[in-house]
Amino acid sequence: MNIYSVKLLLESTVTPNDYGTKTYEESIVLIEAERLEKVEQIIRNHYVDETYENAVGGLTTWSFVTILDIFEVNDEFEGVVNFKEVYSRFLPFDKLITAEEVIKLYSLDI
Repeated sequence: MNIYSVKLLLESTVTPNDYGTKTYEESIVLIEAERLEKVEQIIRNHYVDETYENAVGGLTTWSFVTILDIFEVNDEFEGVVNFKEVYSRFLPFDKLITAEEVIKLYSLDI
């Protein structure tokens, strides 16, 4: 099995969105797969929309947007590797903004 580092973009949708804000998350996770072509399917099967009640009584849904980058890791790891997060940052905006705009703004090239 090979280990891949996968950079993802996730999107938070809040309803009702009384403040007109938007939050994204850039995350890098490790994925173990037989070959590169299987990585995207593993990611899509894992990242299904997750909705929960937020602190103000509304709903927050986190959704998978896209894979930004994938590369093979030439290192060895012990234990379970799949979906170990090695990096994450939130990208909050005080206005509504599309994923495409975020990718361009932060040079998150696909």
